[in-house]
Amino acid sequence: MLKKLFMLNKSLIPNRTLLALTLSLFTATTQIAMATSVVEKTAATPVAASAQTNWDVYYANSKSLHEQDEAAIVAELKKLNKKTADLPAPTKEFGFEINQPAEWFTSDEGKRVMDIILSFQTPSGGWSKRTDMAKAVRQPGQAFGTEEDYIPTFDNGATSTQLLLLAKAHQATGDKRYTEAFARGLTLILSAQYPNGGWPQSFPLRGGYHDHITYNDALMRDLMLVLHHVAQAKKEFAFVSKAQQQAAQDSLTRALDCVIKTQVVVNGKLTVWGAQHDAKTLQPAKARAYEMISLTSSESVWMLDFLMDLDNPSPTIVQSVHAAASWYEQSKITGKTWVRGAASLSDDKNAPPLWSRFYEIGSNKPIFGDRDDSIHYVVGEVSEERRLGYAWYTTAPNKVLEKYALWAKAHPLK
Repeated sequence: MLKKLFMLNKSLIPNRTLLALTLSLFTATTQIAMATSVVEKTAATPVAASAQTNWDVYYANSKSLHEQDEAAIVAELKKLNKKTADLPAPTKEFGFEINQPAEWFTSDEGKRVMDIILSFQTPSGGWSKRTDMAKAVRQPGQAFGTEEDYIPTFDNGATSTQLLLLAKAHQATGDKRYTEAFARGLTLILSAQYPNGGWPQSFPLRGGYHDHITYNDALMRDLMLVLHHVAQAKKEFAFVSKAQQQAAQDSLTRALDCVIKTQVVVNGKLTVWGAQHDAKTLQPAKARAYEMISLTSSESVWMLDFLMDLDNPSPTIVQSVHAAASWYEQSKITGKTWVRGAASLSDDKNAPPLWSRFYEIGSNKPIFGDRDDSIHYVVGEVSEERRLGYAWYTTAPNKVLEKYALWAKAHPLK
C-alpha cells in the first residue's frame, strides 16, 4: 500500500520531503507492528450484539450532549445578533487555587470565584481547560472555554478539579447551588465512561486521539479519584445521595476492570500502561505526533499510586501493583540528571533515579518523538522546541515507590 502511494504521488513531492515522509511513515508503521507483536491481546474480541447496542447508545448520548452545548451558544448569539462567540481569558490552568481553607469559601473572594466557576459549567455538565475561572463571570455569547476540542474536557484536571472544589464549597457554606452543579458534573463523568470502563479525553466526543482511553496527564486517575470519594461519601462528600454513591461505586468497579485489561503485557509479563489506549481494542495508541505508542512512566505512576490507596485490594489489583512497581525498578536510570531543553543527560552520582517518559514496547528502550512524527532513541535528536516544551524525563515515581515499599509489606504477592 505504501509503495503504491508513493508511486502515485512521488512526482509531486520534492525528493527530500519524500524521503522524510517515507522514513516517518515507515517508523510509525514499524512501531505499530512491534507493539502489536509483543503486546498480548486481552480485549480485542468480536463485539457481541448487546455490547454493540451499548456502544450505539453511548455514541447517541455523546451526539445529543454536543448538540445541547452547541444549541445553548447559538441561542445566546441569536439574542445578541452575533455570529461568533467571544473567547474567555486564557490561563495555564484555571486561575484559582483548589487547596483553600473552609473560611475562604465564605469570604467575598471565595464566593466571587465560585460564581465564576458555576458560570463556566457547560450545559452538558463539564468544564474546559486553560480557561481563567477567577477573572470574571461568563457572559452570554461567550464560549465556555478557550479551545474548541476541550469544551468540556477531563484533560489537565478539568471537570474533576471543579467537582472537588464544589464539594469543599458546599461543606463550608451549605449552598445548594454547589451540590446541583456537582450532580450535573458527576452525571457527565458517568455518561462519558465507555462501556468497557475507560474514559476519553473529552466528552462529548471530539474524534481523533481525543477519543482514546486516556491515562495522559493522570486523566483516568483523576476521574477515578472523584468516584472513589463519592462512593465513600465521607467528609466533604457526605452530601451525596445513596443513588449517587452506588452509581459511583459501580462506575469505579468498571474502571478498575478497564485498568487491569489495559495494563500492557510484554512477553508474558505485566508492565505498566500507555498514555492512551484504543477505546475498542484496549491496545496502546498514538496521540499527538510526538506521543507515540509506548509504555509511559509519567502517566502510569499516578495510576499505581491510586491503586495502592484502595481498601482491601483484590488479588488481581495486588498483582497489578507489584508488576508495575517491578517494571519501574527495572526501567530506572541512575547517576544521571536532565534539565529541560538539554540534548543529553548529565552525570550526577547524587541524583535520584529518573525515568524516560516513554519506553518502546518490546525493547523497553527510552524513546522520544517530534512534531514530524519521527521517533528517536536519543533526546538530543529531538528538535529544541520539543526538548524545551515537553517533559521527556521524570523523577515522580520515586515518591510513589517509597509508598510501595510500605504497601508491599501489607500486601505480599502470593
